[in-house]
Amino acid sequence: MLISATDFIIISLAAYRLTHLLVFDKITEPVRGLFVTRDFHGPLKTFTLHGGPLRRFIGKVLICHWCTGIWASMALVAGVWMAYGVVMWVCLALAAAAFLSLIETAWMKFVGYPELVERKEAEEWK
Repeated sequence: MLISATDFIIISLAAYRLTHLLVFDKITEPVRGLFVTRDFHGPLKTFTLHGGPLRRFIGKVLICHWCTGIWASMALVAGVWMAYGVVMWVCLALAAAAFLSLIETAWMKFVGYPELVERKEAEEWK
């Protein structure tokens, strides 16, 4: 089955957003925590893998955006191949979120808008 250029772009953006969601976003931290603990405080970024061989493998994948990107892409492509209509709706939603995040990042860099900090953290900095 060949896909159109538009489908390819949608799937690519969806894979980008899914990868970012799994590797970096705070909302998936509890899931990542089952496999790996990351410590990004301080100059040295460290991680600790948990569990047996399978959990450790998944943990290694979840600390590498390149590795997660391959698996996310394969999952989305397989999903599109098996159930085009349903999975393309998911891809479209993820692609829209990816496109919006790219626009937001460019806008923030352009206007220099500061990142939002939770009030509790902001009070600790005073």
